[in-house]
Amino acid sequence: MSFLDRIDDLPAPIAEIVRVTDAAGGAVVAFSSDDRILLANHAQRQLMPCCDYNHDDTYSSLFWRLLDRGMTGNPVAKETPEKWLRRAIEVRENSPNLDWVNNYKWGKMLVSHFRLDNGVSVQARLDMKVAGLEHYFHGLETCTGVMRMLRLRQEIRGLEWALDSLGLAVALVDRTGSILHANSSFLEMLGLANGLLSVDGNGIGATDACDDLVLRHAIQSVASGVVPAAYVPIRRVRQDPLIMAISTGQSPGTAIIATARFGEDLSEVGAAVRQALGTTPAEAEALVGIGAGESVVEFSDRHGFAPSTIYRRVDDAKKKLRKHSFATPDLAGIASLVTGIAAITRAPKGRKH
Repeated sequence: MSFLDRIDDLPAPIAEIVRVTDAAGGAVVAFSSDDRILLANHAQRQLMPCCDYNHDDTYSSLFWRLLDRGMTGNPVAKETPEKWLRRAIEVRENSPNLDWVNNYKWGKMLVSHFRLDNGVSVQARLDMKVAGLEHYFHGLETCTGVMRMLRLRQEIRGLEWALDSLGLAVALVDRTGSILHANSSFLEMLGLANGLLSVDGNGIGATDACDDLVLRHAIQSVASGVVPAAYVPIRRVRQDPLIMAISTGQSPGTAIIATARFGEDLSEVGAAVRQALGTTPAEAEALVGIGAGESVVEFSDRHGFAPSTIYRRVDDAKKKLRKHSFATPDLAGIASLVTGIAAITRAPKGRKH
């Protein structure tokens, strides 16, 4: 009988856990009401190749074989195995749902136990690193089960797809700028090494030395909680600067970096700003210039206007923004707003990076 056929013989809730965990590459083993092994998937057999996983094997026999081979993930079980096993069986028999984390010799794994009223149970194990979840959850694993973790991973991937479809490059970094996670748009941007580049394989830096110093200081300040957010313009060769929006991550010591890669489509962005905010062409042009990383002085010099003229256009645009309920009291807020409009209005196929 095939593995899939054997899953169909399991009660519905157990079968669902087995299918979902197996599809995610996790290890899963199901037990009968008398704790005999009903089924173990390929990942479980590879992870713990210490028995045949047939009906003669039980939860207890699996434990003793794991202990004998030094593969148990609980330090207390190693110290007092008989006492630990008795306690574990008692807890399993009286707990419908348990979630915990074990540190095995091959790494940290999230473990969930689910037991039906008829005694049939299942244990699912998920390698946090292999599943791509290690950097999202710091200290939360013990209260988050395998099924919940897998649903969160699905949601995270859905958000990544949405961000990529907007041309928005997003990364989660630690206070040193090392990447904990990055979406495909961000990795693509690093690969181009135009303004932003990869450092030492896993870090980020700016190609311009001054920009690099500012970027590193901003990341460290935000990740350390000194400031809640920062905006850093990153200069590019023959293109408008990238505006890096850096905000505090949910986990301590982390920061989220986001930038809309729209430097080549400023006229298109300007049209979107006019339509979205009801500005004049001159006001929209000034807003887009600021959103692309220019200062008021740089923009005025490039267009041959006095800085006071540009400031007046920005002030007029801010009045219109207030009518649309946009809170943009400063130039950084305007840059953030324009960056968002640029990301939302640009079609992915229009990228020219």
